[in-house]
Amino acid sequence: MSIKFLYFGDPHIRGTNPRNRTDSYPEAWKAKLREIWQLGKQHQVDAFLQPGDTFDLPDVANSVLNDAADVFSEAPAPIYTTAGNHDIPGYNVAAFGNTSLRLLERIVPQLHVVNDPARPVLFGPGAVPDVAVTFTPYSGNIDRDGYGYSPEVEIPGAYHLHIAHGMLLDHTPPFDRFTLVQEVKTSANMVFTGHDHTGYGIYRRSDGVTFCNPGSLTRLAASQTEISRPIQVALITIEGGQGRIELIPLQCAAPGPDVLDRSRIEKDQQRQYAMENFAALIQTASGDRVRLDINQIVEAVAEKEGLAPEVVRLALEKIEAARLGG
Repeated sequence: MSIKFLYFGDPHIRGTNPRNRTDSYPEAWKAKLREIWQLGKQHQVDAFLQPGDTFDLPDVANSVLNDAADVFSEAPAPIYTTAGNHDIPGYNVAAFGNTSLRLLERIVPQLHVVNDPARPVLFGPGAVPDVAVTFTPYSGNIDRDGYGYSPEVEIPGAYHLHIAHGMLLDHTPPFDRFTLVQEVKTSANMVFTGHDHTGYGIYRRSDGVTFCNPGSLTRLAASQTEISRPIQVALITIEGGQGRIELIPLQCAAPGPDVLDRSRIEKDQQRQYAMENFAALIQTASGDRVRLDINQIVEAVAEKEGLAPEVVRLALEKIEAARLGG
């Protein structure tokens, strides 16, 4: 017999639109979850798996919690997840009991939040389980010396899936706290992650371990990678001691350019560029030893270059703050 799961990335449920969204973000996450439930029915999955960041905040408004409870209650199979950094205050998993995710778990019988890495969820009809699933929640330890991506319990004879809310990547990023799939040590057969919203799809390592991050379920930012990436889920099938993964795009997910507006980002970039150029011009004028008040220099350069009044005002404010030691 085969055991099937449907895996989806961080939902980041919230009741308001992120800064650069042009559609209704709440309606979008509801539609995506409902399509996932339908896919689960279609493929007759045994459970839904998810790596955390169910909510965008540890404590959401009651209206958001009620909407989430309504949608999660429609799931046709159990949902297993863990606490992401957005689900817990101060990144402290010990405070999970006072969060909206804990309340959602109490309201929705299908939802199970597993924050103990040594507590496996077992699947299979026999005395010896066919599949074991373990979780590592977000904490101050994850991604420290590769921690978070190996099960803390061994289940002999079981095919082992491990799910972690950590920054597991297939490339080296421009920040320090991360783990590379090429280097991580794990006893699991498959490792699934979230946290990194872009995702890396499916990564099959030469030692036989498979890694997967299909990307976040929702788009929060208007970066070029967020605009261009697909919104997809992973269908996992375990049969005869072997596992396979298929990525399935969600049909209800609108193309990135249709729901994300980059105009504000581009305007901010243009403003920053103008400020940097303006600062260089002022430095040049000062270097010529022109004996004028600094405000006169600013205004003269602004007039020459045709700069907007708000750029001039901000430049003068920054100069005054620097003069006062601020």
